[in-house]
Amino acid sequence: MSSDDIVSRADSLMRRRRSFVAGAAPGFIALEPPEEADIPVLTEEVMPEMPAASMSRQRFDETMAAQLASEFAHALERRLATELPSMVEASLAVLEADLRRGILDTADAAIKDFLARREQLRLPLDEPNKAG
Repeated sequence: MSSDDIVSRADSLMRRRRSFVAGAAPGFIALEPPEEADIPVLTEEVMPEMPAASMSRQRFDETMAAQLASEFAHALERRLATELPSMVEASLAVLEADLRRGILDTADAAIKDFLARREQLRLPLDEPNKAG
């Protein structure tokens, strides 16, 4: 087989269209077109007497669901107990840094405002009650 044959065969496999029929009558077999008869096709037979939706409803067990929910709640509680302290610590570190920045910015603005008012009024820095 030449490399051109391999490439053309791979190309035909990639371009091939397949159609699937769901819920066909028992014993129905879809035949491939004659030009593609040499390619094997996997099929799945679905028996119409027990639809998948009704099987899942019949198998639903409320006791099992409650047990699974309880197990999940305990697993979540353990995970949170393990990871929550580090999450809170990280959040508090960010909050502390933001608070520190905010206090410093406020103090800086207050100092600049105070100095600007003192220059406008040209007040002395001496105590007002001191006689000189």
